[in-house]
Amino acid sequence: MALISLEIKNTLTDCDRGYLDVRCTVDGYLTGKDFKISLVRSKEIVASALDDGVLYSTELTNRSGVTVKSSISNFSLSYLSIRIMRSVIKPAIDEGWYQCVVDGLGKKGFFAEKTSLEMLNITGNIKLKPCV
Repeated sequence: MALISLEIKNTLTDCDRGYLDVRCTVDGYLTGKDFKISLVRSKEIVASALDDGVLYSTELTNRSGVTVKSSISNFSLSYLSIRIMRSVIKPAIDEGWYQCVVDGLGKKGFFAEKTSLEMLNITGNIKLKPCV
């Protein structure tokens, strides 16, 4: 079975190069084929990467200043990440509870693993005031 982790990096205080980076990492052997890694925000899937390399995303794909990347491997490290540049942050949308989920069909049937929920607080942390 695999170990899945969630990492949130917030550099919004850096006015010139600030961003939010939310990353799901799966470290370990993913048994079976037909699996996916999903990033969930407030109970809604915002991006998923399938083992065949297909990447699915919601409004993030069409938002300028947002990068969604993934690497899927059944033998080593796999990840799914989103990076949102400071200039296109939408606090009402991007803030919330995040969680990573990996699920699929393995040798012993269906499996699912998920991380605990982690809060990304943008408005309480950074007011996203204009940089001077």
